Amino acid sequence: MRLLRNIKVDNYNFFNSSKTRKIFSVGYENLTAFVYYQEASKNFILVIAKNDDQPLILEKKISRAEAFRLMNTRP
Repeated sequence: MRLLRNIKVDNYNFFNSSKTRKIFSVGYENLTAFVYYQEASKNFILVIAKNDDQPLILEKKISRAEAFRLMNTRP
């Protein structure tokens, strides 16, 4: 798990070294959860972002099953 500070969600793709593709997002109040897919390494990444006064991003690698479970869960 990695914590990144002072990075806006819009700049996350530029900050990340490999090509990532956003495949899912859901927001609740001031938190937003994204699922990104890295094509080169075939990894799924769960990103939780907060874009308030001090923007921060929490990033964690997850399995394919966990990614699809998150995408199929209804809010």
